[in-house]
Amino acid sequence: MASCTRQRPRLALWIALLILLGGPGLGQGVQVERASPEVKKAAPGATVTHVFVLRGSGRVQVRLASQHGWPLLTRERTVALEAGRPYYFPVTLRVPEGVPAGTRDRLRLQADGGFADAFTEAAYAPGLEARWPAEVAYLPPLGRFTLEVANTGNGADVVLVRLTTLEGVPVYQARLPLEAGERRELRVTVAEPRVLRLLVRLERGGLQREGYVNVQPARAKSDGAFRLLGRAGVAYRYPGDLSLALGAAGPLSDFAQFSVGAGYALGSRPAGSLGLSWQGGYLSAAFGPSYGVALGLYEGAVSTQIAFSGPVRRGSMNFDVSGRGYGFGAAALLDEDPSLRLSADLATGRDEAQPFRPGTLSAELTLRPARPELSGQLAYGFSYRDWPVRLQGGFTGDAAVPVEFRFSADVNPEPFSLGGRIAWTGLGVRDWGVAAASSSERLELDLPLPVTFGAAAGPDRLSGFARARLDLPAPWGDLGAEARVERRAGRTTFTVSGGSEASAADGLALIALDGRLGWPLDLNEIKLGLRMGGSELRTRADLTWAPWKPGLKTGLALEAPAGGALLQARVDREWYGDRTTLSLGAQLPLVLEVPPAVTRFFGGRNVGVVAGEVRVEGPERLREGLVVRAGGREARTDAQGRFRLELPPGTYTVAVDPARLPAVLVPVRGQVRVEVRRKQRVSVRLVLAARSVLEGRVRVVAEPGRELSPRRFAVAIEDAQGRQTSLFTDPGGAFTVPALAPGRYTVRLLEDLLPPGWEVVVAETAVELRPGETGRVELAVRPPPRKVYGGGRVQILEVRPEADRVPPGAAPLVDVRLQGAPGRVVVVLQGRIVGILLPVAEEEGVWRGRLRVPDDAEGPLALQVEATNGTTARFPFFLSVSRDAPWGVVRALPVARPGQTLAVAVHWYAPVETSWIEADGERIALAGEGADWSGRLTVPRTPGSAGATR
Repeated sequence: MASCTRQRPRLALWIALLILLGGPGLGQGVQVERASPEVKKAAPGATVTHVFVLRGSGRVQVRLASQHGWPLLTRERTVALEAGRPYYFPVTLRVPEGVPAGTRDRLRLQADGGFADAFTEAAYAPGLEARWPAEVAYLPPLGRFTLEVANTGNGADVVLVRLTTLEGVPVYQARLPLEAGERRELRVTVAEPRVLRLLVRLERGGLQREGYVNVQPARAKSDGAFRLLGRAGVAYRYPGDLSLALGAAGPLSDFAQFSVGAGYALGSRPAGSLGLSWQGGYLSAAFGPSYGVALGLYEGAVSTQIAFSGPVRRGSMNFDVSGRGYGFGAAALLDEDPSLRLSADLATGRDEAQPFRPGTLSAELTLRPARPELSGQLAYGFSYRDWPVRLQGGFTGDAAVPVEFRFSADVNPEPFSLGGRIAWTGLGVRDWGVAAASSSERLELDLPLPVTFGAAAGPDRLSGFARARLDLPAPWGDLGAEARVERRAGRTTFTVSGGSEASAADGLALIALDGRLGWPLDLNEIKLGLRMGGSELRTRADLTWAPWKPGLKTGLALEAPAGGALLQARVDREWYGDRTTLSLGAQLPLVLEVPPAVTRFFGGRNVGVVAGEVRVEGPERLREGLVVRAGGREARTDAQGRFRLELPPGTYTVAVDPARLPAVLVPVRGQVRVEVRRKQRVSVRLVLAARSVLEGRVRVVAEPGRELSPRRFAVAIEDAQGRQTSLFTDPGGAFTVPALAPGRYTVRLLEDLLPPGWEVVVAETAVELRPGETGRVELAVRPPPRKVYGGGRVQILEVRPEADRVPPGAAPLVDVRLQGAPGRVVVVLQGRIVGILLPVAEEEGVWRGRLRVPDDAEGPLALQVEATNGTTARFPFFLSVSRDAPWGVVRALPVARPGQTLAVAVHWYAPVETSWIEADGERIALAGEGADWSGRLTVPRTPGSAGATR
């Protein structure tokens, strides 16, 4: 007892020395520091790498911890430190998707009591969604549509909405603050039908979506009355009078269009117009201070127009015949100076006859018997050395003056355009002129900006011009500028003019600036305009200043919708003339329904009827409410499955809408192609059925007692129409297809995808699926015969490399099935060990490992598996080595339809660091590590192939 007591102080002393000095192989005073910035920012989905430095000696365990549990891509491990030598340890983590901007995560690295922190902050990643209809129905007084905007980023932002005309005039604007993930709907109102430009932009993120909205008068429904759309307006002008106006237009039927307009001002006679047009002609009439009627008829290549007007009585008639390669016409005018004109166009080539087109001869003759006077002209266009040339000659003969002859020519070679004309009588040349034009692009001149220029000359006149367009810095647009000099009748003028537009107030206002400078000074003028607009009020201000005339004009106009009406006001002021004009107005929308009797009189609707039935093989209650679509129109079935559609003449696909089909139904004959003719009825029949289920199994036929690893098999399923799909079974050989249309199906094994040596016992079977029932099939395969090599107490039953053909330098896996308990299993090449195998925990009797193929190997490679336990059992096998062999294998369905999403697994014959798939030029990253990687691939719409790359 005393001896033990005397030993305790010595033992305590040794323990203290070990703690202070550190034992061999243990960390001794580890110091951890951060070698990268303290805070790093990254967008969601991105990776960040922080670098730490460790100083000390011995083996230490590195531990990592993320405050919010963000995924770490670096594993914890034990590292060996050397005294006086820093050890750099990089740590990579990924910022999860959907993390709000500004979220900060603390990453802590601990090693033997020492630690250091680094912070990762989620950066702002903008995201914007905007949806709006391409077309908006305008039903007076307004057109309305819904604009849906969503902030899909990870931080708060402000959405700016701007709606303008194609000329840039603001129509609507809004500013919406949105939190991350928030969605809003805007009801946008438009006061008149037109094409508008829509811009949605994030104020902070800068993302924008741009498009167009086509606001059109609402079309008449296929089962509703036609409508005439128009406006009624009242206007007052001071000083001036009060005026009223009315106008409407629209279809009376599918074959006739009608328009009406009328106006009245106090102190004057009312005036108006009527118009009716159809496919073969038109009829129009006007009344008031000026009146008249006009009729036009068209039939094939012949057209005729007759018109009469007053109060100065005048009548006219035109008769034209035109076709491919010719055109003839005659026109008579009856008034105080009657005339008769004959014309003709003839194509000397194969093209259609058009005036002054190369290869076209044109002639015209005019007779005025009251003077008397006769005139005519002849023109011909042709091509000379690829230069378009036009020659034209004419004459005018009058009893009182000598005959005048005219001649002109135009030549348009590639670098420039040149033209000239001359007119002469018996007394000499009466008039002449020449003109030329070109551009820097046509002359291939290297100028800072493109310039167009030209000149013209004639008796006592000379002129020249040059035009260019300059780019100005934002917010100004392009500047169109023109310089022109002209001398006429002894007077010379010179002007430089141009104009540009700029947006202001974040695009909600438009500023226009135009000006003209030159000599004489009274030509100098400056114009300034400002337009601002929105859904409630639109404003326009104008200013025109001519300092040397002198002249100064200003104008202010306002427009605002109120209660369905559009109110207008404008004030104009001439400051030097001391004159002010005030205009007030209001416009009310009109919607006039055409009576059915009028529609029937003018031909009714240009439609045919598609009547049909949807037959359901299953519960009868499912017949009602099915949606059938064709040509952009749809109808719902009644309790008996019947439907009716009215469609314009043409060819259509009548189909049940699959998006709104009940989940328990599948199409058997879900669509049909029909031809619709006017006023005729077409009957169709569509067939649906309750979903059927197909269950199957691929059975492996093996000798009793033989154990096989689970395998997947490829199976093809084909219907009676020859349509085919394929799938892989589960590891047990079973498969299920939960949604098939009833009918006869053929199920077969894809023998090309069976492992080498496997035999097919039952390759194909047929099954009849009934509505709502489950059909079952079974196929069978046989594995290759088992080979047994003996060697004492250990037997090698099977050697299975994962590939029979590999490239040099690969490291394929090898599975060896054994009977017994070997102490070592290796792969030998020419007496040299090239692979060491280890037992597989989840499979008894299976040893697995990689063998290293030499880099210089080529052709057949003779290998041998050796299993040792007192004695050695040997099993020879071969590998084919080729530089053209693949480095891995891709496992996916061999046949897939376009647009289908497939699960893809890639296995490499050696461990890799990254792996991806390339399909139609698009790279899709795969997830995994080592030799096994996986991901999902969407089959391209166009035929093609995909390949995996490491």
